[in-house]
Amino acid sequence: MDREAVRIVAEMKSGWLRLGVLIRKMIEVHAYQALGFPSMRAWMNARLGKSTSSAFSALRSIRAPEGVPEEKLRHIGERNANALTYLPVKERRSEEWIQKATTLPTKEFKQEVQIALQKKTGMAPERFKTFSIALPEPVYENMCAAERKLARALQLDIEDTPGNRIQVWEAFTQWILLTDEETIQVQTEGIANCRFEPMVRSQS
Repeated sequence: MDREAVRIVAEMKSGWLRLGVLIRKMIEVHAYQALGFPSMRAWMNARLGKSTSSAFSALRSIRAPEGVPEEKLRHIGERNANALTYLPVKERRSEEWIQKATTLPTKEFKQEVQIALQKKTGMAPERFKTFSIALPEPVYENMCAAERKLARALQLDIEDTPGNRIQVWEAFTQWILLTDEETIQVQTEGIANCRFEPMVRSQS
């Protein structure tokens, strides 16, 4: 029973890795099309249901340590792997951070990541807050495109240095706050008339 318990826990810890690799491969080869679905999201919603968010999380986490041997990734829990995504590429793939992600409890590891980000951004960890909202797919895609466009305008690399997204969103908020409301109304005319059905999540 002891060995069985250890085996099950190990499988649970590395399950995100197998799922993330599988989802990434399906996206790369457009497998959802062969299955009769117009998009990967459509396949995930139909086949994974409530677990769709877990699949997206696994996909995000698997992209963080690309280039790191899979054998090492198997020993990292998903939450720690996800926390790695907030670090610049060079650091998140370093032996030092992989070792920390493997050995430290999630809470302690996240604190280590926050301290590292503090040194780079000059912002204290306690000042960080998470903004999260579920968006219709077209709105989400436009938001990501807008973020990338603003990053290019500011000459900031947000792909290899995700921490730069803070500066991008700071510029965005300042842009909106410094623009008078009449100008915003003119430039966004008609958008307020768009209606999207809210995402309803069942509560267990």
